[in-house]
Amino acid sequence: MPIDFQPFVAIFATLLVFLTGVVLSYDTLEFTSYRIVLPQWVSLLLAAVTFFTVAVDQVLRGFIRVEEIQRRAEEVQRNAEEAEFRTRQANFIAEEEQRRIQEEQRRVRERYRSAEEAERAARRARIEAGCRAGQIRFQLEPSEDHRRQLAAVLALLEEYRQTL
Repeated sequence: MPIDFQPFVAIFATLLVFLTGVVLSYDTLEFTSYRIVLPQWVSLLLAAVTFFTVAVDQVLRGFIRVEEIQRRAEEVQRNAEEAEFRTRQANFIAEEEQRRIQEEQRRVRERYRSAEEAERAARRARIEAGCRAGQIRFQLEPSEDHRRQLAAVLALLEEYRQTL
């Protein structure tokens, strides 16, 4: 991880501003055991160094702001990409579920058609069996009762001719 110099520059700039204020306010600094005479060029040089340090501090703060803005933008973009991925994943799952439901509905319709066809075939077979049985009974014993049974089977055949 790179070293962040901005806090050090900020502290140094603050100390320089304080020192520059002191140096620009006094021509001579007197301490208990000695005395320091401050020429004007030292004060101006210190003011220039302070100005440069404050400018560097502000530039570093600007870089930090730009990095923070870029970091936020990247985070927003990453969140958007994650949301898009989750949306695509949810859509895929929903499409798969829809396909599964449609396939199940198709199988149910096919089973229903098969059951209807089997029922029609069974009904046809019962009617045919009843018709043959009625014909055979009538041929074996041509009674009025058998004639009515045969007429009922023929009427049924006439009625359901289209659907059989």
